[in-house]
Parts: sequence; structure tokens; C-alpha cells
Amino acid sequence: MRSPLNPSTNQSVLLPASQQFLIPPFARYRFTVLFILATGFGWFLIWFVLRSMQDPLMPARALERGLLSALVTGLVSGLVVSAMQWLVLRQYLADWLWIVAGTAGYVLLTVSLEAWWGWIGVLTNASGVVDLFETLPPAAVVFAAGGLRVLLTALCAIWLGLTQWLFLRQYTRSNLWWMGVPSIAVLLSSSFTFLSVLLLSAGIRLPLETSILAAGILGTTQAIALCALKKKTVDLTLRDYTSPLVVAPEILDHDLVKSLARQLQRRINSAWTSEHLNDDALTYLVGVTQNGAIAAYTPVNSPAVEQLDQIPLPELTDADQIKRSSNIEPLARFEVIFLPSGSLQVNAWLGIPLTWVAVSMLTVVLALSAIAAYSMPHSSLNLQ
Repeated sequence: MRSPLNPSTNQSVLLPASQQFLIPPFARYRFTVLFILATGFGWFLIWFVLRSMQDPLMPARALERGLLSALVTGLVSGLVVSAMQWLVLRQYLADWLWIVAGTAGYVLLTVSLEAWWGWIGVLTNASGVVDLFETLPPAAVVFAAGGLRVLLTALCAIWLGLTQWLFLRQYTRSNLWWMGVPSIAVLLSSSFTFLSVLLLSAGIRLPLETSILAAGILGTTQAIALCALKKKTVDLTLRDYTSPLVVAPEILDHDLVKSLARQLQRRINSAWTSEHLNDDALTYLVGVTQNGAIAAYTPVNSPAVEQLDQIPLPELTDADQIKRSSNIEPLARFEVIFLPSGSLQVNAWLGIPLTWVAVSMLTVVLALSAIAAYSMPHSSLNLQ
């Protein structure tokens, strides 16, 4: 059963869930790696810019700690990090207002954190509080101060989540939870730092470079959250309500899908004997059964509709339909791209599970943070 796009009808059916994500599932791993690198590089640029602004030639006390310093830090941080992230995100969200949203969030975060911390500093200098602290062990005071700092940072990070959510809500749905993503990143990175301290007290030395840890975890949590968002409007819709691409369940066995992708690529390559006529890539959504039969396909772009006779998908599908016993058996869905060069790309829409991506990225971030702490024990990129 073929299901080409039919512009003459207004009826449409949303594609299965895997085709509705903001970041295509098959692009998750690459997107996450690039997003983390962009965030980390942005933090390095922030450190470099703010350090240059503290040059001895500048007027004394120009950037002394206070609300002005927090404002400058937030402005520079937001512009640099958000711009770096947008270079990766623009392939999926071309709107540059992501930079504006991130900048506003960072400014609100740093200014509100500085204001709260200043107020707490005044409170803790009161004679009664000072007397109380003197009765406590020094370690307890340090732990309480650190915990309070983490809690305040997590609360203030909601500003960043809020401003980015105001941007994302225009393009994605069911996204209110995004407001808590930066706060989760703060708590997660602080938890790993606290674990490192506990291990040290137990005689196990595992130092972590806090800036690399914070930047890596922020990039990881935001990238994973972006991969979990679903688009408000889906570019590709199907007009055939009975197409297997619409009604068939999705094959969720990741290893089976990978095997079917290799099998599909071999079959099409062996049947595709010539290059197509123009310079446009021909993109199709293809459904394959667990036995490897091609159940259905639909063109994704206009050149794919116009040059359907130049590719082997119609013949392969017609041949496989004779072998199929049911139109609603589970399918693995693939993006198949015929390139003008004569090469073929097959991307599995199921993609790598987000849990796998998150665990692997967190492991890499922790490893890099530990390596940096061992190799540069006295260095720090902290911005506050």
C-alpha cells in the first residue's frame, strides 16, 4: 500500500510518536554530543571573557562583587552560552530568539542569586547567628553554607527554565516541565560534587572539576530534555488513514531495528542501479515488517514525489506486499534518503533510547571532570 502526499485533500493523520519529536530520534546521539560541546565551549569563552574584563588596566573595583558584577556575568554568560547552543539547535529550531531567552534567563538567575546571597550574608552576620555558628563544628557550618548555596542556585535557575520555556512553548507541546530542567542540572551536579566529598572522607580520592561538571551536566540535561520534546505541528502528515505507516504498531526492539536497517539498505542498494536526475535529495518514510518486508512508503519532500519512478521503492514494496498477511503487523519506520551522488542513507526513526544516551553522556562528563581535576588541581573556571 502506497501513501503519497495528496495536496487536494484537507484531511491528515499525525505520524506515530517517533516522528513527532523536536529532535528526530535517529539524530539524538549526535545532537546531544554537539549540544554538550557547545555548552562547554560557551562556558570556556565566558571564563576567558570575564577574566579579560578583570585586566589590571581596568579601573579598580569596576567589577567588584555585587549586583553590577552579577548583571555583567549573567549578560555575558547568557549571550555566549545561548549563542553556542543555538548553532547546534538552529537545524531544528531556526528562531534566534533562543539566544534572547537564554540571555534573559541567565541575567535573572545571576542577579537574583546575588541579591538573595547578599541578604543571607547580612542575616548571618547578626550577632545571634554568629554565636550559633560558633557552637557548631566547622564542617557543619561549611556543609550548611554549601547546601544553602546549592538550594538558592537551584531555585534561581527556574528563571532560566522559565524564559526558555516561554520560547519553546511556541514550537513544542506538553512542555511545562522544562522550567525545572536547569534546576535539575544544578542539583545533579551538586550531588556528584557532594558524593566526591563523601568518598574523600572515606579515604577515596575522586576529585571533580566543578566547572566542567556543571557545564557538562547542564548541557546533558538540556539536550536530553530537548530530545524528549514533541513538536506542536508536524511537518509531514499522511492523508491515508488506512496506511500501515499510520495504523501499525511500532517495533521497539532496538537491536532488531538496527538489523532491519542494514537489511533495508542492502536491498535498496542492490536494486538501485542509477543516479537520479537533479541535485535534490529524495527523502521517504518507509515502514518495514519484522521479517524485512517493505509494507509502505511515502515521499517526504517534493522532489521525492516527482522522481518516484527513478527509485526502486515502488517495485520492492509491490513485491513484498504479496508476502504480507496483515496490514497492521508491527513496523519499523525508517527515513530513506536517495542522494544525487548515488549513495543511500537509512535512518531508523526509533533511535537510541534516551536513557542510554543520558547514562553514556553523564559517564563521559564525570570522567572528563575527574581527569581535569587530577591534571589541573589548582585551576578553576568558576564564574561566581
